[in-house]
Amino acid sequence: MKLQNIILGTLLLCLPFQISYGQGARYTGSYTKSAAIQHVKKSNIIIEGLDFSNVKGDIIALYDCENITIRHNRFSSSNKRGVYLYNCKNVTITDNKFENVHTALVASTSQGVKFDYNDIYNVGGSLALSDDTNNGFVAQFIMVTGAGNSISYNAAENIYGESSPGDLINVNQSHGTAESPIIVKGNWFRGGGPSPSGGGILIGDLGGSYQIAEENILVNPGQYGMGIGGGHNMILRNNKVFAKRQDFNNVGYSICNWSESASGKSHSITFENNIVNYTSRSGESGNSWWIYQNMEPVAGKTTNKYDSSLSASILPEKLIGRAQSSPTPDNPNGGSTILPEETPTPEETPTPEEKPNQPETGSPINPLPEIKNDPSINIYQDWFGRVCINISGRILPSATFIAATENGEIVYQQGLTRFHTVLPEKPNQGKYILFVSNGNKAFMKTFIFR
Repeated sequence: MKLQNIILGTLLLCLPFQISYGQGARYTGSYTKSAAIQHVKKSNIIIEGLDFSNVKGDIIALYDCENITIRHNRFSSSNKRGVYLYNCKNVTITDNKFENVHTALVASTSQGVKFDYNDIYNVGGSLALSDDTNNGFVAQFIMVTGAGNSISYNAAENIYGESSPGDLINVNQSHGTAESPIIVKGNWFRGGGPSPSGGGILIGDLGGSYQIAEENILVNPGQYGMGIGGGHNMILRNNKVFAKRQDFNNVGYSICNWSESASGKSHSITFENNIVNYTSRSGESGNSWWIYQNMEPVAGKTTNKYDSSLSASILPEKLIGRAQSSPTPDNPNGGSTILPEETPTPEETPTPEEKPNQPETGSPINPLPEIKNDPSINIYQDWFGRVCINISGRILPSATFIAATENGEIVYQQGLTRFHTVLPEKPNQGKYILFVSNGNKAFMKTFIFR
C-alpha cells in the first residue's frame, strides 16, 4: 500500500479534536508605522503589518464595509478603540497586539465578526486620561447578528492600577442563529476591576439569543467571573474561574435577566460543567454562583463544581506573547512565525499516480504502511496532555493531519497551515494512530490516551 493511501479520508468527528494554535497573537514579524485608518463602504481589503501608537480617537474605524481582514498589527497608547465597526459584514480581526488602548474592539450593528487569537494588555487605562466615562473592554458586540460571529482564543492581561476594565467581553443585544451561535471560546484572561459592576465575560446583556461561552479560563476577572444577563438559548459551559479575595469581588457566576421588562423573558438557559473558586469581598468562597428565579428553569445546574484547590495557576505565568514564544521540543527558543502562502515546486507536487486515494467514511487503512518518519515533522504531547504538531520548512497546501483508531479506522482529519498546531482537547481514552503528511514527507506515531 502506498503512503498516500492514508492521507485523505472523509471527516468523521468521533474524537473531540479541535485545531488551535494557542491563545493570543501568533505573529512575530515586523510592523510599519501608520496613522489612524478610517474606511467607509470599502470591501475586500486587508489591513496588516502596521504599528499604531498615540492615536487620538479610534485607530481603525470601518463603516458599511465588507470582507475585511485586520491582522498582524500592533495598537498601543490610545484613549479610544483599537477597532470600531459599524454596519459591517465579514470582518476578521486576528493575530493583533493591543497595548494600553481604552478598548480593543467594539462591533456594532454588524454581521460575521471574528475577533480571534489576539493579545490584549491593559484596557481602560486611567479614567482621568480618557474622554469616555465608561470602563474599557477587551471586546464588545452590540447588536451583532447572524452566523459566523466569534470572540475566541484571545489572551488578555490587566495589571491592577495600570488598567480599568469594565466587562472583559460583553455580548450586548446580539443574536446568533441556531445553526451558528455567537461563540466566546477558549479565551485566557487575567486581571479585572476595580469596577463595581464590570467583570469577566457576560453574554445575553440586554437580551439576545443563541450565544455560547465555553472553555474560557479566567483569573481575578473583576466583580464577577462570568454571567448570562438575559435573552434565550444561552449556554455557559466548561469554563474555569478563580479569584482571590478583593474588595470589589462579588460572585463567580451570575445568571439573571437584568432587563426582562425591556428585552422579554428568558428561556432555554444552560449552565453546566463549570468549575469555580471565587472568593467574595466578604471572604465567602463556597457559594460561587448565583441564579435568579427569572432565569429558571436552568439546565445543568447540578453539574457545576466548586473546587477549593483551584488557584491562579490555572493560567501560565506568561500570558501575553505566549503564542509567539512558547517553546516546543523541536524549538526550545520558541517562535511561531506565520509562514506566507507558497506554491509547491514541481518536484514537491505529487505526480498523478501518487495522488491519494479517498477511503470511504470509517473505512480501515489496514494493513498500516511502513513509514519512515521525516525529521521535519513531529507529533508530541505538551504538559497539558494536548496533541501538538510541528512542521518545519515549507508547508504545502495538501498538508494534513489524520487520527485513526488502533485498527486503522479513520476518525478525524484536518488540513494544516501553521508551523505549530495544538489540539487543545485530549481525545477520549484509547489507542490512536496519529499521522501527518506534508507533500512527500510524513510522520506517524501511536499514542495511548488514558
